[in-house]
Amino acid sequence: MIKKLKFQSNILLFLPYLIFVSLFVLTPIIFIIVLSFITPAGAGPDYDKWEMWKDQNFWQIFFKSFFMGIVVSLICLLISLPYVFILINTRNKSIKFILLSLIVTPLFLFTLVKILALRGILTLIFDIPIDAEGYLYLGFVYLFLPFMIIPLYNVLNGMPKSMIQASQDLGYNKIFTFIKVIIPYGLKAICSGIVIVFLLVIMSVAVSNKLLDNSAGNQMIGNVVNDLSNPSNPFDMQKASSVVLISLLGSSVVYFAINSIPIIYRKIKGGINE
Repeated sequence: MIKKLKFQSNILLFLPYLIFVSLFVLTPIIFIIVLSFITPAGAGPDYDKWEMWKDQNFWQIFFKSFFMGIVVSLICLLISLPYVFILINTRNKSIKFILLSLIVTPLFLFTLVKILALRGILTLIFDIPIDAEGYLYLGFVYLFLPFMIIPLYNVLNGMPKSMIQASQDLGYNKIFTFIKVIIPYGLKAICSGIVIVFLLVIMSVAVSNKLLDNSAGNQMIGNVVNDLSNPSNPFDMQKASSVVLISLLGSSVVYFAINSIPIIYRKIKGGINE
């Protein structure tokens, strides 16, 4: 009887979240899927609802966005790992406070303000047009680096210190401890950070528009969706829904591929131990 009451109370606690997800996550996704496959009212016989699926220009933007998202995620990871390693091992509270502030404080600023600030700095340093793709990589890393550091810090900061001491007792130096102990322990956090940064990059809208002088050749998927999101035009909305659906399918593949890494690692490690 007690177990039954506890089960019912858990359902009641879960109900608000279920209602929220149903209204604001599942319903919009279903609406987008339906809208992407139907022909808008008033369309002529020559209207092709599969236009975005056949558009080579869109697929170039699609693959470029995904490639850029993966590269930016890896760059952020390479910067975040040593940063977090120093952060969790420093014993000076003042240094730890400064290092944390450098990550948390920028999150209180509007994204547009940070983009314009970065553009102003680049304009002062380089007296040339800011339209190269490298500036876009720099902008993404600058904006989304905290979203890689925060999940890593949350997990690695709770790692038992005895694990590091045990690795040092076994003869590992700091580099081997970092590779053999810390990275495997934080593998799930690493995958989560990669997924977060990847999704932020591919669906960004304002970065290329506000950072670069000429953003026409550096559009992301988010820019395509933003340009087509015109509620007064059902044809554009149908195309935008198709773009979102394609992006959801592609993002889902990347999401499950990245999150399968810890599972594969555990199986390989278990096989080796056996």
